[in-house]
Amino acid sequence: MYAYFDVPAAFRPIPVGMSLAESIDHITQQHERSGIPHQPAGLEQQAAQLNRLSKALKDLGTIFSGVAAGTIGDRFSLATLNVSANEFRYGDSAETAAEGAMQALVAARGNAWSGQVYPLPCGQPAAVVTGARIYTLPTVKPPTVPFHELQAIIPVPDDPSIPQQALLNITFSTPAATDWDTYMPLVADLLRSLAFTTEAETDNQ
Repeated sequence: MYAYFDVPAAFRPIPVGMSLAESIDHITQQHERSGIPHQPAGLEQQAAQLNRLSKALKDLGTIFSGVAAGTIGDRFSLATLNVSANEFRYGDSAETAAEGAMQALVAARGNAWSGQVYPLPCGQPAAVVTGARIYTLPTVKPPTVPFHELQAIIPVPDDPSIPQQALLNITFSTPAATDWDTYMPLVADLLRSLAFTTEAETDNQ
């Protein structure tokens, strides 16, 4: 099964599953596009870090991962977007699976979280939950970074030719709480554009 969706232009993709050589090329190209002076001394370390991240994304079933960084108004703003798919036997009803996923996530994450199941234009239900979380980064000050997150879980439609069931997971997060309403139309448009097919239509899946 292939999943297609419109990626918001604001999000610069992080290639998934890159080799170390590909990671070096990617960083070099990004530096050239941004006009950042070439610094060979730090290139290998940056490439090694990116390589580890790229491999980890692949291991997590990532289809797309991207970062939006820039200014909104007069403020710097940062957000991440990740789309992944993993095999998961969710049963006979996609609607029941979505409702169960929504309730389980809200219960697990506490009173600061809320959720609802929405029907998508593609015909599948989406369990959408939102709330606040905290990253703990002991090496920086302050060591905790609060951020807001939206997670949408969509059961992949059954097809007789595909024996496995799967869930698609779309996660958006930003530490810039004041920019939440600016980002949300982008995430909503992605969800509305989602489509599933058993045949590859383009190279972008």
